[in-house]
Amino acid sequence: MDVRERSVSEGARDARISLILTMLAQRGELQVRYLPALLGVSGPTVRRDLAVMEDKGLVRRSYGRVAVARHSAELPVSLRRSQNTEAKRRIGALACSLIPTRPLTVALSGGSTVGFAARLLASRANLTVVTNGLDTATVLASRPVVDVVVTGGQARPLFNDLVGKTTEWALRDYQFDFAMVGADGISPVAGVTQHSSSGAKVTRVMLEQARKRIVLADSSKLGRVHAAKVADSDAVHTVVTDSHANMDLVRSLRRLGLNVIVVAVPPAAKNTRRLPI
Repeated sequence: MDVRERSVSEGARDARISLILTMLAQRGELQVRYLPALLGVSGPTVRRDLAVMEDKGLVRRSYGRVAVARHSAELPVSLRRSQNTEAKRRIGALACSLIPTRPLTVALSGGSTVGFAARLLASRANLTVVTNGLDTATVLASRPVVDVVVTGGQARPLFNDLVGKTTEWALRDYQFDFAMVGADGISPVAGVTQHSSSGAKVTRVMLEQARKRIVLADSSKLGRVHAAKVADSDAVHTVVTDSHANMDLVRSLRRLGLNVIVVAVPPAAKNTRRLPI
């Protein structure tokens, strides 16, 4: 199997894992014997997928059933890439249009949505990007146009980013024209939040060091609140989300003074298959 075929295979696997996690979020537990028909793959393929999930600590298996191993946990970035892909692609494209084409220093976080923005920024000249995201840095470094600075710090292998005091100190050496960051949750009351306190601290420093602060959050993040506070809502200038967002939440954020930009995304096809108990 060549590199392209392996990438396609891994992408399909991540999409299946994402669907299994979605079903588990609805049911809490599933019978393994029904999964091949639901996913349209063979039994051995399902067993390999479940083994990967178990290795990552996402599920536990017993007596022909699979259950979620941890609730409200941050998913590995490889799995988040396969969720709400079209919305994230369009959010990333719109966010890039907010960055003027002149010499600038920009902070980019890691994360799947920011990764789509990084792909477009990679062709920008006169741009210095400072990032703690290893995937973000790889995308930017693929073209010798942008000056890329990667912070030091402690690596989080599942999330392909760097966190810790070293990361925070490195970011404080800069004054950014723009910071473009992801979020796990954003609400009018709780503000911007993340699952991980170490990740939230790094994102907070990025925002504090930036003149213009942009949060990229697909509609699934709006209204969610997680344990680690990044910033109050009024500490952010712009939120870019998609048209599946709850419009009451959008209006509430706008009343706080945020510039909330909603990008149009076609309705997703509904899954009409019923799940067996």
